[in-house]
Amino acid sequence: MSYTETMLEYVYDQYCLSYNMEETLDFIEDEIDFTREEIKDMIQHTIDYTKEQFIKDYNSLVEQFKSKVVFSEIDCKKEKIEWPKKSGVYVIWENDDSSLDNLIYVGMTGKFKRGKEKVIFNSGTFDKRDYRYTPYRFCESVKDGDKRFEFRYGPKGKNGGEQSKIKYQYDAYEEKICYSKLKIHCFHVSDNHREYYTPELLEKEILTKFLKSSGNLPPANNEL
Repeated sequence: MSYTETMLEYVYDQYCLSYNMEETLDFIEDEIDFTREEIKDMIQHTIDYTKEQFIKDYNSLVEQFKSKVVFSEIDCKKEKIEWPKKSGVYVIWENDDSSLDNLIYVGMTGKFKRGKEKVIFNSGTFDKRDYRYTPYRFCESVKDGDKRFEFRYGPKGKNGGEQSKIKYQYDAYEEKICYSKLKIHCFHVSDNHREYYTPELLEKEILTKFLKSSGNLPPANNEL
């Protein structure tokens, strides 16, 4: 590893301790023989590279699923979403999928469970996402009024029960995105447990790479 590569790795590792640019600069400005602006440029360069690498890895995953004809893309409009009658992982983007910063949520549907004699696949399908109200909600009911056909997230209720009661209210969620700005990727995962990916493994892989690339989770995801 060259000296430049070593320094880039060092300053980025320090940045990853807090993911705060100014705190990092304050800490290492006197530690290495570079100006504050040079250190900032080094960190920003690595941040940009890491985000670009996430998109490259994600696009590779998309191509992998496309090659097996187990991938579908939904460009949402101001109307009810037509989900594929499949199980797997769904990834919600705002505007487009060209930047890590546009990724809003990663979720899954379908689980393997122990049966009396063999493992059973509980094939919850993508379209059942319509009934959720936490941590997000696809607003498609006439009760939503002028919020109909919005994706809303950041529930304000203290728990699921409270959120269920207020889900139609105007200010029930912190954030909103109009359907016309949504793009949804659906990775169809087989009920054959011998395949490499299960829904949970694929979801966790995407979220883990996102976390390692940004130091955070997508804004509508609360846990990994």
